[in-house]
Amino acid sequence: MSYLIEPRSFSQKITHRPPINMRPEWEHLFRPDDKYLSVKLGVRQLSNAFVNHYGLVIKNGLLVPGCAPNIGFSNYDDGFYFEHWRKAMEQMLVSRFGKSIPSIRLDDDRKYLVIHSPWFSNYFWITECIPRLLAVKHLLPELVLLYPESWKNITYVNDTLSLFPELERVVIPQDHQMFVKNLIMPEVKPWTPMFIPEHVFEVRKLFFDHLNKSIQKAPSSPKRVYISRKKAKRRKFTDEASVERLMEEFGFETVCMEELTFFDQVSLMSTTESLASITGAGLINVWFMMENGGVLDLANEEYEYKDKYKFHYFKLCNALSIDYALSFQKNTSDQQLAYFNRDLIPDLNSIKSCLELLTENK
Repeated sequence: MSYLIEPRSFSQKITHRPPINMRPEWEHLFRPDDKYLSVKLGVRQLSNAFVNHYGLVIKNGLLVPGCAPNIGFSNYDDGFYFEHWRKAMEQMLVSRFGKSIPSIRLDDDRKYLVIHSPWFSNYFWITECIPRLLAVKHLLPELVLLYPESWKNITYVNDTLSLFPELERVVIPQDHQMFVKNLIMPEVKPWTPMFIPEHVFEVRKLFFDHLNKSIQKAPSSPKRVYISRKKAKRRKFTDEASVERLMEEFGFETVCMEELTFFDQVSLMSTTESLASITGAGLINVWFMMENGGVLDLANEEYEYKDKYKFHYFKLCNALSIDYALSFQKNTSDQQLAYFNRDLIPDLNSIKSCLELLTENK
């Protein structure tokens, strides 16, 4: 294995800013986290590598470091290495010597680019896939993107890739594994809840530059936005109407992100000064908010006691110098659902006090 682009360190320091409604019992949840300063990421050039349909890369019988987040060996990684290594090795061996798992061989001399991993959603596309793409942006005319067939109907993926018309794609059929002669693999950050400031601002610039070129309109005044999950199947408020009325009292506009195109979401967030939402993928839109704004994270109360949850959006707010407020909400205790997928019972008094703090100087 060799590096096409040598690993670089990241030095932009995040100033630790506790939640604006910090409580003593939350100290263990919001300790300073500077792990990103020890990270070095490069672009690997691999010959004759195996890539499974999730984007895991095997070389010499091992997962290639940096092919996916959360595959280290620390407690922070939650022990995902062996789970993913075993699965990818089984797929490689059966694909090579058996017939039950379909595979394709990319044996030509072109250089194939992989930017996806088993962790995939709008959150991971913005926080991991796009930074990997930008790591090789000057090489894109020479590369062919491994494009999973499942991406064809994902709007945010295709809207983003339209910004790189020079990048050729090869569609990988569903559930097919790959044997690749020449693979280019930008390394991904080691942990999902980690934010590297340089990545945050590189991605912001990519989309803001596009908006500035393509959208001609007068600047709008800063907005207050409440992202509602009322159209979601799970993890929404049991009394959404009451929450929306309270938000309206504080000047918040209710928005369902699924009704907007990807770039319309980015455009809306670029003029948003205050944002409120239930914890979930919708809050990744903090990435595109106005700096020095404010965010209210409406979280399941069980997150206070679950060590696996790392309060991702608090860290993102710190990277952008955005005020962060947290309001824990009771859940429906539906035992048929995992705790993080249960609907929430709104605590209107708690939400109101947080909104007062969040908006008093904005």
